[in-house]
Amino acid sequence: MNEARLQRRIPYLDILRVIACLLVILIHTPIRQYDTYYNTPSLAGAVYTVLVAVNCNLFFMITGALLLPVKMPGKRFLRRRLRVVLFPLIVWTVVYLLEHAFLLHNFTPRLLTSILFHPVEGLLWYVYVLLVIYVTLPLVSRCIEAIGKRGVEVVLVLWVLSSFIPYQHGVFMEASQYSHNMFGAYANYYGYVLLGYYLHHYGLPVFTREHGWKWALLLLFGIVAMPLFEFLVQGRFGITWQQHLDTITNDISVNNIAMATLLFVVVQRFAPKQYNRAVHPAAATWWPLLSRFTFGIYLSQMIVLRQIVWPLTQSWLGQTHWVVDCLVSGVLAFIVCFALVMMLRLLPFRKYIVGR
Repeated sequence: MNEARLQRRIPYLDILRVIACLLVILIHTPIRQYDTYYNTPSLAGAVYTVLVAVNCNLFFMITGALLLPVKMPGKRFLRRRLRVVLFPLIVWTVVYLLEHAFLLHNFTPRLLTSILFHPVEGLLWYVYVLLVIYVTLPLVSRCIEAIGKRGVEVVLVLWVLSSFIPYQHGVFMEASQYSHNMFGAYANYYGYVLLGYYLHHYGLPVFTREHGWKWALLLLFGIVAMPLFEFLVQGRFGITWQQHLDTITNDISVNNIAMATLLFVVVQRFAPKQYNRAVHPAAATWWPLLSRFTFGIYLSQMIVLRQIVWPLTQSWLGQTHWVVDCLVSGVLAFIVCFALVMMLRLLPFRKYIVGR
């Protein structure tokens, strides 16, 4: 990467993108031993799942930070953004269809007929949502310009308050009712897009040494107090372990919003403002490189886990504690995916497979 392109990059967003990508892989690694990561029946499993559940939310925040406000004509914006994600989505949908048909032997006609509405592989849900966000982002950008900073703050406050509702599924409502509450889908993933935009352009209000402890306490409340409330208080109302984890690790939960905000602000605060090859040559080389590869790593991770990492490590890693298994296999999968994407990027039509 030449110097001009390097200086246009934002280091803390590169770092966040790599962290998010690794966390996505780590949320999937428990599937080797459990049907889903929500079925980890232990305190260690709950802590592990809660810590890595923030993953894709960081991607949405990065989208808001980078793309809002939209500064180009809507048609040009859509052409550029959709080209980056739509063709790789089609290619990897075919890849996973072939894997399901010939390697996993669980292909059904519904996998094919539902493609327009539901991904053939679970991890592709993020790309489906991202496509919708890209299509509507120019309109949202105009709305942001109209309501200004205070208007965005009001939207974000309402979004955070709505995320408390699922935690009431034992005290104030039946467990089956909370998903149909009045604000159940308020802002949804767009809340993270707006949050990333706000933190990138304005930062946390009065986030200084004098007031920083107040934000730390508030974020710790969401990260620590709400999960404790869910397990200790809600546990008295006949709610299952899986329902507890599902509530805490839901993408639009107080816990995930607080963790995403804390991680975003900490990396933003301590990452360098610009890359400097003379001072930190390794950082100026590897963070931008890894960041550019994350979309390809994200798309390829499940086939790499199932067909390469898990078979090769089952005999020795599968006998260790499952948390060790998850962490080691996750890092190995990241490395293998990186090597795979590096090879794919040598192809002349690489942008149709791994994006840019």
